[in-house]
Amino acid sequence: MITTVLAALMPLLSSFAPQISSGPELKPGPLILARINETFYQATAALVVEVLTGMGHSVKVVDGSHTSAYKAIKEGTADLCVGFWLPTGHERAWSQVKGSVIELSTIYEGARFFWAVPSYVPESEVSSIEDLTKPSVMARMQKTIRGLSLDATITTASADVISAYGLKDAGYHVIPGAFEPWKEALSGAIEKKAWIVEPLWEPYYFNRIYSLRPLTDPKNLFKGRNRVILAAHNGVRENLPKKTRDALRRMRVRLEDITDMDVDINVNSVTPEVAAKNWIHRHPNQFKAWLGN
Repeated sequence: MITTVLAALMPLLSSFAPQISSGPELKPGPLILARINETFYQATAALVVEVLTGMGHSVKVVDGSHTSAYKAIKEGTADLCVGFWLPTGHERAWSQVKGSVIELSTIYEGARFFWAVPSYVPESEVSSIEDLTKPSVMARMQKTIRGLSLDATITTASADVISAYGLKDAGYHVIPGAFEPWKEALSGAIEKKAWIVEPLWEPYYFNRIYSLRPLTDPKNLFKGRNRVILAAHNGVRENLPKKTRDALRRMRVRLEDITDMDVDINVNSVTPEVAAKNWIHRHPNQFKAWLGN
């Protein structure tokens, strides 16, 4: 009899019992995002910021060189960083920070470094880095190869290429420098139809506005294609709301999308933030899906 009465009362009693939950959902807090001050990184970061603000976060963006951005994410003065190319593009930098930094999400895949020549240079003459030592090629090819900052992978990898392929003995040399001389070297050579080797990468708007041919790399010094990740300082992931983590996990674009935004910045003279908004305007359903709408 007592058992029967208790059984009948259980639903009523349970309505007054305290409910056990898995804990409150974290609220979106302010974030600091370090981004490398090159336009294709800035475009990628601007898209990440659009996702984060869409999830309710305020975001402060800090631009800097590879070295300063990676230092900030390692030391925790930045919460997030755009970005690292893995597994090989930025493997040296990643090895220096990975004790303090995690991969939060993959933004896109297919990024790579390479050397290229303008398409008017006959492929029968130059199709490989090895071809640069042909006497007929050496007679016409510019020997000065423009690099970027000393901490840029394309510069350090290009120096390795010079050594590994015996190009120093053929008179070739890499000069580190700023973006403008690097850009002017290619545009000036193309205007004159001069033969030039340009260290390059994808994504970048040069691949869209110029007709360039990547050279094969038989020694595989550039090490193929990479995924581009959003990195987080240790402990940041755990303080992000699950909805934010899920949105960042869903966020994925193509290499071509980053190139589109990079063209918008460099050809149409818009800011990275406007380029990101223009991309979202063209892909509203994809963006809504990232946010979980």
